[in-house]
Amino acid sequence: MYSNEGKKGFSIIDLIVKIIFALLFIFILIWLFNKKMPNMKPVYSGIYRENIQYMQNAGEAYFTDDKMPSEPGESVRLTLDDMEKLNLVVPFVDKDGNTCDTNASYVSITKLENEDGYELKTNLVCGSESSYVVKKLGCHNYCPSAINGKCPACNCDKKCDCEKKCEVTKVTEYQFRKLVKGTQTKYSCSKGYTLKGTKCVKTVLKDSKSALVKKTETKTYTKPATLVKGDSKLKQLTTVTSTSTDTKDATKGTKTETINATSGTKTETINATANTSTSTVNATANNSTSTINATSSKQNYTCQKTKTENQCSTSYVSQAYSCDCKTTIVRGVSTTTCNTCYTSVPVQSCRDVTVTYNDTCTKTVYSCPSGYTLSGQKCNKTTTTYSCPSGYTLSGQKCNKSTTTYSCPSGYTLSGQKCNKNVTTYSCPSGYTLSGQKCNKNVTTYSCASGYTLSGTKCSKKVTNYSCPTGTDVREGSGSSLKCYQVIEGTTSYKCDSGWTLSGSTCSKTEKVKVTVKECKKGYKLEGNKCNLYSTKTAKASSKKVDTTYYKYLWSKNKTVAGYEATGNTRTVNGKEICK
Repeated sequence: MYSNEGKKGFSIIDLIVKIIFALLFIFILIWLFNKKMPNMKPVYSGIYRENIQYMQNAGEAYFTDDKMPSEPGESVRLTLDDMEKLNLVVPFVDKDGNTCDTNASYVSITKLENEDGYELKTNLVCGSESSYVVKKLGCHNYCPSAINGKCPACNCDKKCDCEKKCEVTKVTEYQFRKLVKGTQTKYSCSKGYTLKGTKCVKTVLKDSKSALVKKTETKTYTKPATLVKGDSKLKQLTTVTSTSTDTKDATKGTKTETINATSGTKTETINATANTSTSTVNATANNSTSTINATSSKQNYTCQKTKTENQCSTSYVSQAYSCDCKTTIVRGVSTTTCNTCYTSVPVQSCRDVTVTYNDTCTKTVYSCPSGYTLSGQKCNKTTTTYSCPSGYTLSGQKCNKSTTTYSCPSGYTLSGQKCNKNVTTYSCPSGYTLSGQKCNKNVTTYSCASGYTLSGTKCSKKVTNYSCPTGTDVREGSGSSLKCYQVIEGTTSYKCDSGWTLSGSTCSKTEKVKVTVKECKKGYKLEGNKCNLYSTKTAKASSKKVDTTYYKYLWSKNKTVAGYEATGNTRTVNGKEICK
């Protein structure tokens, strides 16, 4: 009995303990489910920070002395798309596995206006995340007056004493890579469009007009001046003559050779003349309303957004350590005593700050074709149609019914809607053209002007040339009337008609004449004799997700990086700046 009762009491206690444990387990589960999920924001933020650092390193390596802006305030920009095309970076993705905006993301460098040096800005836009970091570049290789890495006047670093010299140390960096698998968004455009980022762009001819414009220009005419002999004594010299042959193309002409045409008979058929009488009544008006979808387009406007920037500050704390230790031995016992020294240790603290900035937002606007009225996202147009009774034809708002009769010209016989007449026909041999009852053929002839001799298709004649001998002071006339004189005594002069200007022995006159030039208004492009105005149509590119596998690269001063493999490539970059 004792044994049985003891066993029964143990079973009850065991059951109670199990119930308590079950309730405790249920309570823990409920407590766990009510707890919030772990905050993944630091992980996602780490991916974004890593990508923006990746871009900054690539941009800093790209902007060497020959690519730097030269004027204060001037900037040079390199988009993420440019960086990928130059193989400075490989495509990377955001926390959701999507590619970043390759046009809105960029690295720019600006020459500072009020101080020496440059400002490197790295802007990254990935989905809903958008932020930038700024790094000021001091003396090192960005200093315009640097010689062998030194700034003689320290004009790039305001912290240096100008009597000192600055020297930039060189650091070796090692390249690493890591295989990354993910998805990438591919964009494509319909025929006729060109892909730019995530947009499709097409150039359309909007307007075209003649580029020929009449303008007034200045033109100068010249002629020989009139000789005034006055009281001078002249000695006439013998005119020099020479002979040459003047050859020119003969004048091409045509003469007509005519013969009688060969006669024959045929029946000529023409359409009879239709004579129509028309009766007109008013058409019946019928109104109907047509509705189409309005055309949507994207319109940019300035909006405000907020973003989170990480701001860090560095403070210093004092940390104790043992120093100046001494060891003494007294009676075989070694005793070490030390002083306490302090050193400053930097401690960095960071916090996320929300800032407001201006950005470009897009809204959808709707428009209708000409004649339609916009109503929400629909376009309405009321159309009036007209109808006629049976047998009538609609013309505008009138109904016409025509009765047709047929007639023929004099000499023709009516047959249905045709008119027939027997006529005499004439024909010509090959090469001839019929003209009435005659056949004509054009024959090419050649002729020359009076004094010329025809030879084939050329005309030639002997020409006598007249010129003055050496020592001639005055020339008068031309051709066979040319006279040459040498001034023996006194002077001669020249004069011009009214409105002409004398220059030596030549008279000149300047007049304004109208000429035709090619010219286009601003915005138009000159193409041949046309001024063409083009407009750009933009549409959203088609997108699709594709699986991608690529290597992600980084540079590090360390010889090993966890999770990455070394490529074997190295580069030398600028390190700390030391002023001596």
